[in-house]
Amino acid sequence: MTSDESEQNYLHHVLSWLETANKSGRLSFTEPFVRPSLNYVYPLFVLLFATVGVIGVAGNAAMVFVITRRRLFHDQTFFLMGNLALSNIIKCIFAMPITVANLLIQNWLFGSFICFFLPMLQTFPVYASFLTFLVIAIDRYRLIVHPFKSRLPAGLCVIAVWVAAVCTVLPYAIYIKYIDLGATLGYDFEGVGICYVAMEVRIEEYIRALFVTLYVMPLAVIAFLYVRISAELKSREATTISIHFAAPNSHRSGSTAATAAARELIDHAYKASSAWPPAAAAATSPRLEGSPGGASRDSAVRIRSYAATERSTQDSDDDLDLAKEKRTQNYLITMTTVFAMCWCPINILILVAYFVHENDTNEESYDITYITFCWFAYLSTCTTPVLFASWRMSNAAKDRLRGYFRFSNRRHNHNGGQRRHFHQKHYMNRSSCCNIFEEQMIMDRRSISHEGDNV
Repeated sequence: MTSDESEQNYLHHVLSWLETANKSGRLSFTEPFVRPSLNYVYPLFVLLFATVGVIGVAGNAAMVFVITRRRLFHDQTFFLMGNLALSNIIKCIFAMPITVANLLIQNWLFGSFICFFLPMLQTFPVYASFLTFLVIAIDRYRLIVHPFKSRLPAGLCVIAVWVAAVCTVLPYAIYIKYIDLGATLGYDFEGVGICYVAMEVRIEEYIRALFVTLYVMPLAVIAFLYVRISAELKSREATTISIHFAAPNSHRSGSTAATAAARELIDHAYKASSAWPPAAAAATSPRLEGSPGGASRDSAVRIRSYAATERSTQDSDDDLDLAKEKRTQNYLITMTTVFAMCWCPINILILVAYFVHENDTNEESYDITYITFCWFAYLSTCTTPVLFASWRMSNAAKDRLRGYFRFSNRRHNHNGGQRRHFHQKHYMNRSSCCNIFEEQMIMDRRSISHEGDNV
């Protein structure tokens, strides 16, 4: 750009600003005044942004407190969730107030430093959040799909996320220009300036590149990883259920050979466990053949063998708590989806803003649309801690919370009881056996006792 073009652009911005200021009827330009297009609706937006800011700061601070107090940061996922809360706090305390002031106030009173720093302050916490969601998805993919690989170092990942976010927005300073009206027009304009974007430097290409590399591509990678993780969890769940239900059916045969083979297999599995005492085995082995005492002792061994065999089966085929991992998966997918939906409208509007000519006919509608989309974007600072609270909240606390809002506790308790009964019937965790195996153990103990009596 030549010097003549720079001078013409400079004069154009100064004259446009003076024309706008003249329409507002202001006598003192050193005091802030609201944009004419937002003159009647700005109290509503101030209230909306203030509400989001208070809830966002309180919710994310509580989120950091819970992660720290309960020492959840030892898990990489919760450590990265704490980084999300930190980025949300930065948005609410630093980025959002200056953004709202810039959108509502017509004259720029914040100086040259804020003029150059504002675009970076507005965007780098957002990009840090997107990259954090991407790191969480990669870490969980390695944990679920490739469990033998080590997990990502959360501390180094957080440092890399913030460095990448800051370096990405540094070129914004090239496209920002500042005009000091006090130095140009005299003392009456002392402290007043014009902060604008130099359109002639092709900033739209830079904005388009940021949209693709830091919004579209991370979301595509996150979606792919979560689809793979969900498929892996479903596969493990199906394998676990088939193993658990195959064991009891194999003992329902009435043949003596099958019973003896099953008993020998169970005794061998129990001997292989760490709880088997060789001396006790040698002392009790003669009684396992004939006496009722031996039969009862054999039944006790069989009961313990069932539990040990099922626990070893689950530990070998499913080292993770499937119910817990599925719950974590659902909440992380919901958080990422809500965050992306909140920031999608403003990103689309920024992309098309460089192709829309703003004039007196569409100025009011454009300003209202822009500030509305900004509020909707910052609403994500409230949704993340709310979803985190729902994730970590116990069922009893959720029941009490529903009672505060006058929901039907009776129907919820009934449905909750049915769900708990279903899980007890069809799922076994590491610490307890499901009811179907307990019933089978009782049947085996009765049959063995009956055989001992006959002998």
